[in-house]
Amino acid sequence: MLLLVAGMSAMTLAQADDEPGRELTWFAAVGGDVRWFDWREHQDDKQLLMETGPLGALAGQVQLQYGPVFTRLDAQGGGGLARYDGHLQSGPAYAADAQEEITEGEWRVGWQDAGDSVHAGFMQRDWRRHIEGSVGVSSAEERYRWRLLTLGGEYQVDFLQRWQMALAVNIGKPVDSYQKVYAAFYDGFSLEPGSGIYWRLALPLQERGDHAGFSVEPYYQQQGMQQSRSVVLTRNGVPQSTLAYQPASMRRELGVTVLWRFTGSAKTAP
Repeated sequence: MLLLVAGMSAMTLAQADDEPGRELTWFAAVGGDVRWFDWREHQDDKQLLMETGPLGALAGQVQLQYGPVFTRLDAQGGGGLARYDGHLQSGPAYAADAQEEITEGEWRVGWQDAGDSVHAGFMQRDWRRHIEGSVGVSSAEERYRWRLLTLGGEYQVDFLQRWQMALAVNIGKPVDSYQKVYAAFYDGFSLEPGSGIYWRLALPLQERGDHAGFSVEPYYQQQGMQQSRSVVLTRNGVPQSTLAYQPASMRRELGVTVLWRFTGSAKTAP
């Protein structure tokens, strides 16, 4: 899919070279993101645990556009302290703090005309959680990684004088899901959680201006995972009589990204 889009983009750029006065535009943006993080695991109709809390991140964007064709890179990195309420693989339910670290990046190639746009891309989402232990329960660290192919678009809704608003949708299909677990009494082990569709709905607002201005993007996004296959745990390389698996899960996030954007342009030679 990405190769097809890249090929179409290259053809469009080649055609654009034949048109005089084609403009090259760019923008770079830096700022921050805050979100309410909500992670829940369940088995059948029973909820096993929930992990919730506010997270913060640094965020940035870079985009180049030549005529209607653009390429863009988005990146975020941060974390925070959430509250874990449930239980681990076994043992009694308990509540504890959970340190969260999240990094996300997406590369897009797309077509934009009169403010409306469509795009395809590649996204990687990384998440590390460290759950503090309690009496009779050891601490645990888990690392997740999702790689997704994405499709999306923006539709301009232009009725504000100071701000330019759009409705943005992005959908991702995982092509690789990975989970690594580190526990106190067992060797580290890997799981392959079942992949679920990622989707995001946002309302980007961009301050009108020639060269610089704020952008504010409230959003909601979520992604589910199916239950993984079980693996046999080992201790010092010796298999134990304990199985582990990743229960079916749902990750939801409600947040807002605020960026300061710098823009520029240059006319190409006719």
